[in-house]
Amino acid sequence: MSDTWQEFVSFSDAASAEAVAGLLRSEGVPTQVIADQPIPGLIQNVHLFVPSDLMHRAKWLTSQTQLTEAELVYLATGKLEGSENPE
Repeated sequence: MSDTWQEFVSFSDAASAEAVAGLLRSEGVPTQVIADQPIPGLIQNVHLFVPSDLMHRAKWLTSQTQLTEAELVYLATGKLEGSENPE
């Protein structure tokens, strides 16, 4: 695996970035999630990075999976929408 990381995608919120990162990690693709935070609490963008040599795999994996908003929330939080108790 390469030591060089490349930006895979950018999000406006951390939950979406973590959801996609979780999907990629579950398939063996390491990730780094880095937020632009000029002032504590003010996140402008959240960037998801993958190793350069696994960029093609990350693109393929995400193209095979079209996640719904509820699935993204579940991957990010572990909670099902409308459920009081996490699984």
